[in-house]
Amino acid sequence: MTAYPHVFDLIEPRLASDRTAVADGAGTLSYQELDRLSAGLARALLGEGLAIDEPVVVHAHLSRWAIIGMLGVLRAGGRYIAVDAAFPFERQQAMAEASGARLVVREPGLTVALRAPLRPIAADQTPQTHRGVRRGSLAYTCFTSGSTGLPRPVTISARALGYSTAARLAYYDDPVTGFLLCSSISFDSSVAGIHWTLACGGTIVIPSERPSDLAAVGRFAAEHRPSHLLAVPSLYGVALRGGLAERLGSLATVIVAGETCPPGLVAEHFARLPSAHLYNEYGPTECTVWSTVHRCEPADATAPRVPIGRPIPGTEATIHGASADGVGELGIAGPGLAEGEASPYRTGDLVSLRDDGELLFHGRVDHQLKLGGVRLERGEIEQALRSFPGIDAAAVGVSHPGGRTRLTAYLVTDGFLRPALRAHLLERLPLAAIPARIDVVAALPLLPNGKVDHAELDRLAQ
Repeated sequence: MTAYPHVFDLIEPRLASDRTAVADGAGTLSYQELDRLSAGLARALLGEGLAIDEPVVVHAHLSRWAIIGMLGVLRAGGRYIAVDAAFPFERQQAMAEASGARLVVREPGLTVALRAPLRPIAADQTPQTHRGVRRGSLAYTCFTSGSTGLPRPVTISARALGYSTAARLAYYDDPVTGFLLCSSISFDSSVAGIHWTLACGGTIVIPSERPSDLAAVGRFAAEHRPSHLLAVPSLYGVALRGGLAERLGSLATVIVAGETCPPGLVAEHFARLPSAHLYNEYGPTECTVWSTVHRCEPADATAPRVPIGRPIPGTEATIHGASADGVGELGIAGPGLAEGEASPYRTGDLVSLRDDGELLFHGRVDHQLKLGGVRLERGEIEQALRSFPGIDAAAVGVSHPGGRTRLTAYLVTDGFLRPALRAHLLERLPLAAIPARIDVVAALPLLPNGKVDHAELDRLAQ
């Protein structure tokens, strides 16, 4: 059985460097400063009697203090739960309470504190020595994204995180010199940018505490010239259409993940940033961020679906209960599985295998709609809408008046011809899947992780 490194073993060799580790709105932080501050925090946590693998809340904005907090908890042998201070307060409080933590590392200057019983530990401790840190077996707990209530916690071991990070080092040709971080610290998409970058000795570039602040993204990209970006496809598409391509010109690698990648986005990418490689990643939170990956080619822009690719090094993918057309539920096995998950992990995602061995995503088992006797995924309808010229973003809300399924399309657009759109959809969808109502909106409602809030759209569609 292959032994995978503890994630801190990948990062520790970089901490003696005087290179910039983090750049945010407050300036820059070197690796040596990150070493000093995170080691001081680790010693403070040990002084509080922190047990091995004990949970510690890191309460911070997307900032240098989040990075210091995460690394400090790992160096003390604990596991961190990142609570984004930009979230609505009740969501912050609910996450902290569900974590079971008794200690919280707070960003200096936070005006709102989480309620007891959490004991606060300052994030700006300065140690007399860097010794006294230790390795725990767990790395972090995060909550799977959801639109209502508190989603369930998922705990990732330090070696699963080490494996996931090492797989990035093995798969991607270009080392990270600068990573443009556009993801909340409370979602696992931030894990890739933070730990991968630190393992490469690169700079974590944090434009804003709000991942969707594209004006700040443009400024920081022009100033720090990052090499890598990971974003949800909808946010990346808005950035390209919003004129940020020139400021993103330093990028060598762009990764989209977290949502279905539409073929139109591939076309936009290669038209505006042809020198940057584009990758489509797929992975549930329960599998440590990523499980499969596809390097996009211009030909993907005219394909019916952009593949989610092949399993990453060390991971195995299986298809369960495939129907006559080859579509079945994806199972994932490998060292990236979360604590307590059965192997293979049944993802609830529907996939098929292309002739060349690439996986194609067909949506969620629980998001299928039966329309006129035909089963379709909501994402297929949304993709058809987005492929119409002039539509910048599109999503579908579902209601059930009188027991019938009714679809409402929500479009972000400067204008379109309804008859032309209907004809366009009829070429791609069955008649029963054509939305009964079309509403033009200024923006689609989003969850804190940047994904479309379909529960809110379903509420609006009633």
